[in-house]
Amino acid sequence: MKFWIIIDSWNLMETFTSESLSPHIFYLERAFGNDLTRYISKNGELFNNLVLYAEEPSSDFAIELDESLLDPPLLFENKKEKNFLYPKTVYFQKGKVRFRFRNQDSIKAFIAESKIIFEVKTIEKYSSDFFVESNTKKIKPSIGGNDSLPFGKDAHIVVDNMYNSVKGGVISYICGIKTSTSVENQSLMLCINSLKNLIAGLNTIVMMGEESSIDYAPYKISLAKAKAEFTRSQFKDKTNLFEVLKHILDEIISLSTLRLQKVAEQKSPSYKYEIVRLEEKKAELEERLYKLEESNINDIKEELNRIKRKEVEMGELEGRKRKFFSKDSKEYERKQKLKSLIKQYKEENGEYKLAYREYKSIETSLSYTVVGVTQFDSAISSLFIRFSDNINDILKLIKSSLVKTRKGAECLPNISFKKDCIEIGIEDVSLEERVLYNIVFRLVTYNPNKKNKVVSDSKILELVEHAGKQFGETDMSETETGIRIMNTLRTFWLYKNQKADSFDIPSDLPLLQSIMSFLIKHRGFDQIDRFMLNRGYQLKQYAFMLWGAIVGYAAIPKTLTNIINDNIKEEELDSYLSSLYTSIEIMEK
Repeated sequence: MKFWIIIDSWNLMETFTSESLSPHIFYLERAFGNDLTRYISKNGELFNNLVLYAEEPSSDFAIELDESLLDPPLLFENKKEKNFLYPKTVYFQKGKVRFRFRNQDSIKAFIAESKIIFEVKTIEKYSSDFFVESNTKKIKPSIGGNDSLPFGKDAHIVVDNMYNSVKGGVISYICGIKTSTSVENQSLMLCINSLKNLIAGLNTIVMMGEESSIDYAPYKISLAKAKAEFTRSQFKDKTNLFEVLKHILDEIISLSTLRLQKVAEQKSPSYKYEIVRLEEKKAELEERLYKLEESNINDIKEELNRIKRKEVEMGELEGRKRKFFSKDSKEYERKQKLKSLIKQYKEENGEYKLAYREYKSIETSLSYTVVGVTQFDSAISSLFIRFSDNINDILKLIKSSLVKTRKGAECLPNISFKKDCIEIGIEDVSLEERVLYNIVFRLVTYNPNKKNKVVSDSKILELVEHAGKQFGETDMSETETGIRIMNTLRTFWLYKNQKADSFDIPSDLPLLQSIMSFLIKHRGFDQIDRFMLNRGYQLKQYAFMLWGAIVGYAAIPKTLTNIINDNIKEEELDSYLSSLYTSIEIMEK
């Protein structure tokens, strides 16, 4: 059996941020979702329950739901109004929901609008379920009836908040898995990024022009090291990419050396005298060229100028700067002949040609008379851009080889639920780290970031304080590893409160490294990614999971979720998430 929900375009857009639709009052009270999202009837009423119809209603937008998405005992039939009231959130699943639009243009406009909103991330998933309304007869929706507060509202909101947090953690975990790479590739990327940054620094040094000489050895060594790392990798058949980089660097060094010499000349006392000499020589050549033109082609130039002045006069009569004679006119033919005579003289008269060539050379030299500006600048800048572009191509090549062997269930985190307890199963790490991770994860899921766009430092400090206290109450805190973990949390807390100069993260505790990466770079998954790459930390998926859990699924941007590819079937992921939702409901009862 199918049910229908009437909705407008604004509220429909909102459903694709959380992949769900809730009663109006939920959006006002829970930790996620747009406060303005609501179903508004023609009379302006706010419906606190979802209003469903068994028959297709007449409206511009509508959602068709499979009954398997609903909890049947909670569906209240309002026979008088021929509709149903439903008091809890409906979560979409691929293949069990469709979206009806008025026409194809409304679909195109809706999809186009969604592209500029980062949080609207499931349009592509469901776009094949968009359809245009048919000509079949539709019922006129009723807008009256009982609309009391949803039964069990507070309990449903608690479950929604928990599920939004857990789902955010799961999706971010999968994205972390999809973008994780081997230790070898991570080391290679770090090496190449270091080369990229080093060359960018050279660009600044060269173009500032303050150095009398530059030691290019470190740049050559860094390039050779990156090439050696690349050669040992799976890309050894593409080492010609580094030959191109070497060639570009050699050109940069050659031109940079010439530039430094030129800048040094510009700073010498004799340079000012040379500028004066060139300016005097330029004036002398201008005078010579003028006299040669006056003696040989002055009449021709004057006649050409008369024709041009006439074109200006004709243009002014029509409100234009200039009106040219038509190609079939005598004036046009004469104009072309005069231009040809002038050009012929300048190209064939030896004295004029030699003086003009010397004049242009001096003019070019004088254009670089400002100290710090040389004729080599443009070419050097182009070389640095080419170097950066080639480095980026190499990085893209490496990133394209990220771990893709895990498929389906292997990409999904191992989550179990007990009474008042969520447990993340993690292998190949110490028991102490697992205990701490689960403490942090539970604190995050029970205290999400609500509707704030950015996780604050104060929230992180509060999280560290509570996590340290709870971990300190376990037996794990008294082991050698536990003591080290407590010391890291304590010194980090002191550091964030400006009571310590630094803190240390143990090099042999990879899960603690993930936790600390999240705590340090909590403002975005991209910052976590760069931080862990630069530090050589693994288990990125667990840092991503904490970040996704604290911001919640609704706030996760499409720039992250677009990473998920066909290795996980939509139906399989939906089934997994549905089981999590059911487990959360059971746990909270």
